[in-house]
Amino acid sequence: MERAALRILDANRNRALEGLRVAEEHARFVLEAADPAAEAKALRQALDEALAPWADEALRARDVGADPGHPARRIDRRARADTGEVARAALGRVKEAFRALEEYGKLLDPALATRLSGLRYRTYALEQALFSVPEPFGERRVYVLLGSAPGRPPVLEQAEACLAGGVRLFQLREKGLGDRARLALARELVARCAREGAWVLVNDRPDLARLAGAAGVHLGQEDLDPRDARCLLGPRARIGASVHDAGELERALAAGADHVGFGTLFPSGTKPELRAQGLGRLAALAPACPLPVFGIGGVDAATAGAVLA
Repeated sequence: MERAALRILDANRNRALEGLRVAEEHARFVLEAADPAAEAKALRQALDEALAPWADEALRARDVGADPGHPARRIDRRARADTGEVARAALGRVKEAFRALEEYGKLLDPALATRLSGLRYRTYALEQALFSVPEPFGERRVYVLLGSAPGRPPVLEQAEACLAGGVRLFQLREKGLGDRARLALARELVARCAREGAWVLVNDRPDLARLAGAAGVHLGQEDLDPRDARCLLGPRARIGASVHDAGELERALAAGADHVGFGTLFPSGTKPELRAQGLGRLAALAPACPLPVFGIGGVDAATAGAVLA
């Protein structure tokens, strides 16, 4: 086999293996998703096995110093906005590498090209699986409700103070504005929070959440069903549901909610008609729930510590 083709084989094998490792790390440590992580690892192993008969010959043909595509000869100024963008870029390189391997593999063995084609299609499925999994909440244990009220500072000032204190999860509940003003506020809040890695969920309105680029939506019992909201927002959106008892929790789980807000825990100024449930009910319900459970309703600086405990 000609030396140039062996160098192509070697370069694209390395590119694919490296990109799959990046995807595996994203699945393991960002998404904490076992199945995509296992598939990325399996693809690396399958590629190594497929190319093993030519590995030594390709290694001998390697000539890093003469490669015009060497990183020292080019500058990549493209920044990555977040871990998801890093993984997307890596998988893009993997798909391209598999295509090159498949085409030049035809010079080695048609059966190899067929095998590599199968791995390429598995990479497409891996990409879909990776980017259909919502990022877990991780350390986002404090969930702050932002909204206008007499005596409160403006919403963006509230958010700035909370961000400075380490809060990374917000719900925008702004009932007093028209849709245009509410959307403008949501967009500004999302942009500000994104710089700190914080998420914003929009109360009640999946349409505004989508337009604002928010992380998701929080729905009450009289709002859209989580399944319908998912149709608007897609598989990676965080869709929360307010629940007040075990029956509502079961329905939220069946409808595909990602997390629930249980309450109201204490007497609430925003929902005065609801009976306070207390911390005991939260403690009884949360351990049996497979989703993150946030205590909501009447929680303030004086009670937040007890809710977190």
